[in-house]
Amino acid sequence: MSLCVRVSLVVGLVLSTLVACQTRQDRERDLTGECKREPACKELGLCTGLCLPEPCRCVAGSSADCSASKTCASSGQCSAKDGKCVVASNADCARTAQCAAAGFCTAQDGVCAVGSDADCSQSQLCKDQRRCVAKSGACIDKSFHPALLNPTAVGEQAPEKFKVKFVTTKGDFVVEATRSWAPLAADRFYNLVKINYFTNVAFYKVDGIGAEFGIHGNPEVTAAWREAKLQDESAKQHNARGYVTFPRPAPKGRWAPLLIHLKDNHDLDRVGYAPFGKVTVGMNVIDSLEKTETEGAPSAKAPETAKLQAGGDAYLKASFPKLDYVVSASLQ
Repeated sequence: MSLCVRVSLVVGLVLSTLVACQTRQDRERDLTGECKREPACKELGLCTGLCLPEPCRCVAGSSADCSASKTCASSGQCSAKDGKCVVASNADCARTAQCAAAGFCTAQDGVCAVGSDADCSQSQLCKDQRRCVAKSGACIDKSFHPALLNPTAVGEQAPEKFKVKFVTTKGDFVVEATRSWAPLAADRFYNLVKINYFTNVAFYKVDGIGAEFGIHGNPEVTAAWREAKLQDESAKQHNARGYVTFPRPAPKGRWAPLLIHLKDNHDLDRVGYAPFGKVTVGMNVIDSLEKTETEGAPSAKAPETAKLQAGGDAYLKASFPKLDYVVSASLQ
């Protein structure tokens, strides 16, 4: 046997002996260092070397491993269990971006879900869009009537006379509607109030002529009702100060926006503006509303109707934060 062969055998024997003599703890320590350098560690929290049982592998050995992972921040997988990062507690869910945005704050079967109204109350959606009730695993607005997105679901005939109280950011006013003046308009107004359509809608145009409101803050609701046009009706009452009507921008163009006259506008009697009610209490509130410039004026102090219909309340809040709002409307 040559000298080179004998040396090789000796070196091989020594190396194998060193490997055999390395303790499991030493191997796990060395592997842990390797694990922390691997991309999978940041992605999945696999930062601890484990050699029992064999073969050696990278695992989530502690909640600290998981808390350093990307998936922890995105999905709340922040507790180590059986070598994996899982959602094990409500505290895990509370760390997630989804929880803050949508109220997914209860750990159920290893995932974050909407488990209670309390979950929703913590969410940004609740604060921004009033989605504060848990139903079927989601946060919804308890005042959001299904007919807001389906106008064909409502169509009650209004009483001959009825009153509606409006609560606004400047105070309260009352409209008394008379169905015989404009039956189609009165019925539409009655049904819109019943489904809470006028909750948190802006007075988007207030000038020397009148105060307009009724384009919904949710563009999906606006789109649904904009297609539910009313047939034209003749004016049986003058368009006088304090009277309420649906604007008619075109033939068969009335849908949900309302106009309260701030002065006598009798010229509108001949162009399809058919009053169906009158402000009987709180006309001073209407007079005090935040004024806007005429749409298209160089000062650009009035919302553009097309942008409002498309952008809803987000557009108004960003560009016209001083507008007054109808907070709620209810039948009396």
